[in-house]
Amino acid sequence: MEKFGKSQPVRRVEDVRFLTGQGRYVDDIVPEEALFAFFLRSSVAHGEISELDLDAARGAEGVHLVLTAEDLEAAGIDIAMPGIRMDNRDGSKGAGPRRPALAVGRVRHVGEPVACIVADTLEQARDAAELIGLEIDELPAKLDLHPGGETVHAEAPDNMAYDYGVGDEAATQAAFDAAAQTVSLEITDNRIIANSMEPRG
Repeated sequence: MEKFGKSQPVRRVEDVRFLTGQGRYVDDIVPEEALFAFFLRSSVAHGEISELDLDAARGAEGVHLVLTAEDLEAAGIDIAMPGIRMDNRDGSKGAGPRRPALAVGRVRHVGEPVACIVADTLEQARDAAELIGLEIDELPAKLDLHPGGETVHAEAPDNMAYDYGVGDEAATQAAFDAAAQTVSLEITDNRIIANSMEPRG
């Protein structure tokens, strides 16, 4: 009987098919008559969308649909990611800006989706995206994690999601003030993103 547990190696069984080109990924699955979507994304970190001309893209070869946030709203479709509001230390609710599927009036990061093009092939969708007249009036970008600076979301004018505290702040400060010696240290913690490169369907 094989053992599995702490400190026990688990023999990989999938390597042969991957190394011999027999692996199957989501991108390999193309149903018959499937359409392809391509997203036109912002090339700037922060700005107001001043022009979004879709006429040429909508008339391009193979294109079935070109969608913007305005189109989704007109169709009664709301697929924005809701903001999670945490409590501030004073009991008030922190900021929880929603993240729409497609930018609404303003872009807030490089790569934010502005329009979705659906076509017979990915190449046709990508070509149609290049026909879209997108103009963005650039605004100052927020480039650090400190409070303040250029406001990214109106709901968080100081760019803080929430102000969290635990314990007795006054007593802690009093202990530091009474200490014979104190040492301070500023540490940068690397950002970790737990996203799979291959979503595996």
